[in-house]
Amino acid sequence: MIASTESPFGQGAATGVMVLILDRSFDPDLLSHLFQGEEQLRPDCIPLFTNTPYTDLQPAGPYAVMYRANPSTVSYASTLLEQCDAGCVAWLDSAGVLDQGLEHWRSLLTVRTDENPQQMMRFYDPRWLEPLLLSLSETEKAQFIGPFSGLAWKNEIGWRHYAKSPQSPTTAIQPPAWLYLTTERQTLIEQNRLYVIATRFAADYHEVLPTDDSVDFVHRQLLAGQDRGYEQMADQERWLRLALQRGDRFWEQAPAADLLARDDIALGDKLTQLESL
Repeated sequence: MIASTESPFGQGAATGVMVLILDRSFDPDLLSHLFQGEEQLRPDCIPLFTNTPYTDLQPAGPYAVMYRANPSTVSYASTLLEQCDAGCVAWLDSAGVLDQGLEHWRSLLTVRTDENPQQMMRFYDPRWLEPLLLSLSETEKAQFIGPFSGLAWKNEIGWRHYAKSPQSPTTAIQPPAWLYLTTERQTLIEQNRLYVIATRFAADYHEVLPTDDSVDFVHRQLLAGQDRGYEQMADQERWLRLALQRGDRFWEQAPAADLLARDDIALGDKLTQLESL
């Protein structure tokens, strides 16, 4: 089950060993920041792309970071993950199984799709972790978590956490590209992503939304906007504000329907004209 949680960096007592994935593409000075402070408190940083087809990309790639409660590390890592889509947090029962954890994470870097037998996936991207997990069966979730006991990430809703069930069977390390993202599953992941955004907007606009099904109401509006080409969050929010002003299914009624049907007006300009009607 995925649930909201406090920042893992602010919790007093964490269970197990915390391991971070931090993506250097969001900060070229990542290693310099992590290696500040006393030498004995510096975290172990392991390049995640090593021994994978993506080794050449490592200079701007992700690192697995064994977390230590060094004040400078805490401040830097928490700020990076709060402000950027730069990775996630995971827990191991002990540091002795770190190698298994790394092998597992490297197996997730490559997936299969209907178009490509081997395709790179930034599985640690916090924007897509929740939509991906929601698309998996219970068996697949256990395989995705692997030797880790839980994952945490920050998306539009806030900090989120998924804990492996105590009843989950022990899973073997899977080979690279074990995860198969069919076209149908990719569509489901995109739908789940839209639901995450709807949950965020429902919280932001709760005072003017129906109380019974606010998230479903917002999701319905965003689906309609997506069908008409609005896929960026800024445009989706403008679309939602139009729905709040003009009512559910405003897009089916004139003059909005007539304007949206035109091919000679850019998507952004359509929103501007709708806002001025």
